[in-house]
Amino acid sequence: MSLRLADADKITIVLRIEPSCLGPDGRSHIDTFCLAAAAVFEAFEPDLINWVLLPRHDKQLPEQSFFIAGRTLSERQARLLLRRVARDPDALQERVDSLVAGLIERYLNMR
Repeated sequence: MSLRLADADKITIVLRIEPSCLGPDGRSHIDTFCLAAAAVFEAFEPDLINWVLLPRHDKQLPEQSFFIAGRTLSERQARLLLRRVARDPDALQERVDSLVAGLIERYLNMR
């Protein structure tokens, strides 16, 4: 049985992607990449997580931020919430990292 949450109850995870991961001219591609990657992420844990992918132009902002119902969560709180819905936070992070790396590779090969 799969747990399905209402949109307001889903955790929102904001991923900020470094322009430099797309090479020396990454700044000119990062917005397009984030839009394309966001479309792929819509299918990744859609019953539990709302994904937001943004360029990381400000290095003072964290690579990831977590929210629920408009409230900011600490990483610890997000991990606890993920465990509560039967998701291993470490395994989820590995899958996210792998998915982002694969999308970067595909994007670079298309250019």
